[in-house]
Amino acid sequence: MKKIIFFFLVFFLAGCQQPEMVDVDVNPEETPDVVSSTTEPVEEPGENKVPSKLELKVLFAPQAPFANWDALHEEACEEASMIMADRYFGGKPLDESIMEAEIQDLVKWEEDNNYQVDLTVQETADVLKAYFNLTARITSEVTTDRIKYELAKGNLVLVPAAGRELKNPNYKAPGPIYHMLVIKGYDSDELITNDPGTKKGNGFRYGYDVFLNAVHDWNHALAQDGMTDAEMLSGRKVMIIVEKGS
Repeated sequence: MKKIIFFFLVFFLAGCQQPEMVDVDVNPEETPDVVSSTTEPVEEPGENKVPSKLELKVLFAPQAPFANWDALHEEACEEASMIMADRYFGGKPLDESIMEAEIQDLVKWEEDNNYQVDLTVQETADVLKAYFNLTARITSEVTTDRIKYELAKGNLVLVPAAGRELKNPNYKAPGPIYHMLVIKGYDSDELITNDPGTKKGNGFRYGYDVFLNAVHDWNHALAQDGMTDAEMLSGRKVMIIVEKGS
C-alpha cells in the first residue's frame, strides 16, 4: 500500500497529464529529395523525364553577319555556334555587329593558339572551356532522347555535321562539306536549331532522321588532301553538351 501511495505522489509531482498530441500536415511534394553527397545520382534520358516540346531562348546571328562570305566567314560555323552558346549562358545580347566582332576576336585567338581553320568536336570543346569558360562534354550517345534530356536541363547541344546531308535549301549549293550548329529545342518530330550557315537559320527545323544521319565529326588527317563526301561521312558520331561554367 505504501508503495502505491509513493508511486502516485511521484507521478503527481512530476506532472501527471499526458503530453499533448499535435497533428502535423506533411505534404510529400514539399519534402526535399536527399541525395548522398558522396554518390552522384545516375541520370537516364527518357521521354518521361522531359516535356513533349521545348525551345530555349537562344539568340541568333549567322556566321557571315553582313553576308560577307569570304574565306574566313565560310569556315566560321564553329565560332558562331560557340558564340551563340556563350551569349545564351551569359545572358548577353547578340546581333550582327556583336557576332562579327566576336568572330574576329575568336579567330585571332585560335590562330595565336595554333588551331586550324576547321575545328573537330574535341577542339571545339577545348575552346569552349579555355576561351569562354563554359563546361563542355563530348558524348557518342547521339540520340533524340539524349538531346531532349540535355535541353530539358537547360543545356545546349553543339553538333558537327556533314553539311550537305542536312539538305538545307538555304545553303549555297552544294552546301558546306563540314558544318556545326546549335540545337536549342524540339517538338514531336523535328529538332529546332540555330543554324549559322544561313541568315534564315534562327529556329530552323530538321527532321530527326535527316539530322541524326548527318552527324559526323571532322577529321584533320582525312582532310589533308581535301575532304571528300565519302570521307566526311566516315567521321565519328559525337556531339557536345554545353553547360554554364563553374
